[in-house]
Amino acid sequence: MASRATARAAASHDARAATRRARVGGAARESAARRRASGRATSDVDGASGRATSDVDGASGRATSADAFDLGQAIGTLARGERGATLPPGRVGALGVRETLEYLADSNGFVRRRVERYGPIFKTALFFKPAIVFGSREAVREFLKFEGELPADEALPETFRELHTEYGALRMTGSRHAATRANFGKVLGRAALESYAPAIGERTREFVEDVARRSGKETSSFRPGAECVDFALDLLFELFLGHVPEAKYKDAMKAYNGGLLSLGKWSSEFKAGKLALEDLTSYVEAHYRGVKARGELDRPEYFFYKQYSQAVDEFDEVFSDDRIATTCVLMVWGSYIEAAALMGHACVLLGEHDDARRAVLREFERVCCDDENGCRRIGTLADIMSMQYTSAVAKESLRVMPQTAGGLRVNPSPRKFASFDVPAGYVLTADPRIPFRDEANFPDPDAFKPERFVPGTHEAKQNDVSSETYYPGGMGQHQCPGISLATVMTQIFLAELVSAFPNGWRGKTAPKYVQVPIVILDREYEIEFLR
Repeated sequence: MASRATARAAASHDARAATRRARVGGAARESAARRRASGRATSDVDGASGRATSDVDGASGRATSADAFDLGQAIGTLARGERGATLPPGRVGALGVRETLEYLADSNGFVRRRVERYGPIFKTALFFKPAIVFGSREAVREFLKFEGELPADEALPETFRELHTEYGALRMTGSRHAATRANFGKVLGRAALESYAPAIGERTREFVEDVARRSGKETSSFRPGAECVDFALDLLFELFLGHVPEAKYKDAMKAYNGGLLSLGKWSSEFKAGKLALEDLTSYVEAHYRGVKARGELDRPEYFFYKQYSQAVDEFDEVFSDDRIATTCVLMVWGSYIEAAALMGHACVLLGEHDDARRAVLREFERVCCDDENGCRRIGTLADIMSMQYTSAVAKESLRVMPQTAGGLRVNPSPRKFASFDVPAGYVLTADPRIPFRDEANFPDPDAFKPERFVPGTHEAKQNDVSSETYYPGGMGQHQCPGISLATVMTQIFLAELVSAFPNGWRGKTAPKYVQVPIVILDREYEIEFLR
């Protein structure tokens, strides 16, 4: 039982959070209403003059209120040859430094603030490149008509391009990309999930039981930002390599993750990431060759290796050992960080919403428990598919606390898009955080309501969930292929967690987040379980 002081602190935190959500949601609704009522577009800089104009009357083009003159935007407008062009509202600046640094500091807040000011399509800078960010249904629908023609590689930061290697799907387009994606289904599709489910269930129960053993008499603490990362990394190594390597290779994966979005090749993070990648690929390649030489590819634990031993490229050539090893490293990286982020976010949200936590517990008991045998572990994909509400918790967690932006594409030549001019060289990105916070899609968007994703419920009928409004892993050809695996891992984790700690948990402090390359809980954030 929590102390009265703890209960008061939790209640105070919940009240402050509710007030903050109401204030932010109210401001967004008021801003949107003002734009709809006046028919005005907002913009930082007039494309022809470079003068800052906070609000511009859509009919007359007359400035109705002015900010201070924006020299950086004026210089950028001239340098990029944008005078006279009709771009979306927003600000790019001269080199995109201010916008990029603000995005890196708080990516979710960055998008939210600009949508409140400009609406669901705006110009900005991402990773020092001019960009147009959008998320309305109409813009998404139009984008999908030509998205497959756009190059992806040039939109990525230079450090990411190099460390993601030539084998990374995010760098590919055309037939090479199609062939690479075709192989993903073999290791991330339904048959793969059925193969992985027993190991995920067994390892997750061991993980939660270890947390429970550390419990004190009144409470036990848990750092989801650190411990979920370590657990997910171990588990993904086991699923894809068939075993968990020694600690130095796990440290190398974390160093590789740190290098992917380092600020430049001169940085220590990039250099460490490059060395880590070399160590990881060498280790995995040697291990794969050993498994193959011993004739062990058909063993269940080497399901991933087996599938990729038969993978072919766009020319119908079998993958080289080097490509298989590199692909394995990239898949472990992309999967573990995404799964750990979702596990942590869902854990925090369930801790703040007792009704949802109790509903997850009831569902787990219905699926896995009986009076005679107690509660067995979740061990099959059928078990997981039966946990509809727990799946909805994971999906709503992805909506309330988005982990990533949409994919980045470079517009290679001038085009019209959503009635605006898009110059050559601009990055285009459909950002899921825009439709996620649109009341037309998700009424009361700041509220955590898993029922939105439970078919047949009253709440689900009030929400507009479709591929044009809900795409947490991005959209189009480069959408994340590992969302299903991350969701499965999170479902099992949440079910085991609520079973072990039926009285729930609370954060000891307000959550803090690391922003890149994915929004994830800070490693020092701590929760306490209530006994």
